[in-house]
Amino acid sequence: MKNPSLDQFINDAKHYKTIPFISHFFADTLTPIQIFQQLEKEAVFLLESNDEQSPWSNFSFIGLSPKFYLMEKNNQYHFLNENKEKVFSFTSFKEAFQEAIDYLQVKEIEVPIPFRGGAVGAITYDAVEVIEPVLSKENNTNTNEQERMNFVFCETILAYDHHKKELYILHHVSIAGEETEANLLDIYEKAMKKIEKIIDRISKTPHASKLYQPPVDEEVTFENVRSNYNKDKFLEHVGMIKEYIKSGDVFQAVLSQRFELDITVSGMELYRVLRMVNPSPYLFYLKINDTEIVGSSPERLVQIQDSHIEIHPIAGTRKRGKTKEEDDILQADLLQDEKEKAEHYMLVDLARNDIGRVAQYGSVEVPVLMEIGKFSHVMHIISKVTGKLDKKVHPVDALFSSFPAGTVSGAPKIRAMQILKELEPTRREYYAGAITYLGFDGNIDSCIAIRTMVIKGNKAYVQAGAGIVADSVPENEWEETRNKAKALIKAIAVAEKMFSDRKESLPNA
Repeated sequence: MKNPSLDQFINDAKHYKTIPFISHFFADTLTPIQIFQQLEKEAVFLLESNDEQSPWSNFSFIGLSPKFYLMEKNNQYHFLNENKEKVFSFTSFKEAFQEAIDYLQVKEIEVPIPFRGGAVGAITYDAVEVIEPVLSKENNTNTNEQERMNFVFCETILAYDHHKKELYILHHVSIAGEETEANLLDIYEKAMKKIEKIIDRISKTPHASKLYQPPVDEEVTFENVRSNYNKDKFLEHVGMIKEYIKSGDVFQAVLSQRFELDITVSGMELYRVLRMVNPSPYLFYLKINDTEIVGSSPERLVQIQDSHIEIHPIAGTRKRGKTKEEDDILQADLLQDEKEKAEHYMLVDLARNDIGRVAQYGSVEVPVLMEIGKFSHVMHIISKVTGKLDKKVHPVDALFSSFPAGTVSGAPKIRAMQILKELEPTRREYYAGAITYLGFDGNIDSCIAIRTMVIKGNKAYVQAGAGIVADSVPENEWEETRNKAKALIKAIAVAEKMFSDRKESLPNA
């Protein structure tokens, strides 16, 4: 595994327009955070995991220097170059993504990492307006002109192997296809120099940076937290959803509230704290235009790995106990709660239906049913639904077949989403959407954008929902949304205290 020779590169240039260069290093003295900080000017995402069952768990991925963009705006999907000049547009995301793959003509490589390059980005919850035909007719304009899907194709991907303490650098070299050998020599030498520069900057990483002592047992308070709901209105809307359930419109709808906080810390500082206080299967930091997205999601949306499809429904929640004994009591109570179990079974069926729409006949299975997953502040009931992708189905269609997750919308999905649009006071934007990578090789992994902070300027937004069913107690659902938000609000409070010395040292601070 090494960079191509000049002769190999010249030969590859006859067949491909994107040629990966691969460098591989021993990196036992480095951490992904250190590497990201050394390359922060060019870095636009960091994907990690704290779950041995996740394909991200062995690796942290850092994306440098976006080369192309794929974004939706006003029902059009635009593929842009690094200067954000339009290359082409389509009315279908699948067509635009496939055209991007055809345009890039990437040489396939064998390297032992799950993500070898492709598109990384975010799909907002509101993107359902352009994914689902029924909702598209109801929402044929996007009044705030927000980009509902936003992806980057990075020139360089860094993959840090946590088990072997090794670092892979995948640098994608673009060519037009009409270069002379002299042009190709120049491109080759520039690529090698760029890789050497990245290596040099990483090698200058300080072996020790300032140590921060996190506050112990930081109390979570909503004193300086603003919500888009007052409590009475939220309780009223829970009651209205119960009336919709009683009339047969839906079985469940997930009502959410958004919390807003003033902050002085950066998105990366929040990420550093969040990955410590709320470790989860999906950890992510993304920069999208002037917005930072920081998350610690417990729930996969959908994964496609070599035609194997997988969804992990999560529903049923209890707060964590202060002792092991209390934790065990709460776990037993959760597994005996008929309301929580009914809600979970409903979402397992929804996941089976989502996979069944795109899977080979007879391949859908539920290998894990009703297990407990424990996180920093809450525990959930978790299941796993799998299938084999039908050869006639494009991976993007499989991703969209499960979007948005039933765990953040309801059942039946479409009617639930119509009710939520009627009731919730603001558009959800990134909340309940998806963070995902779409590999050049057709592999996809994605998580639901829950336990997620959106940072714009000096404000952080946190949103959390509760699944409303026929026997829901409105007060309990209000508390559930607050309990789910606590881990992120705590992370903000901890970050503000941890990094206060940095703020005090800034000019005019």
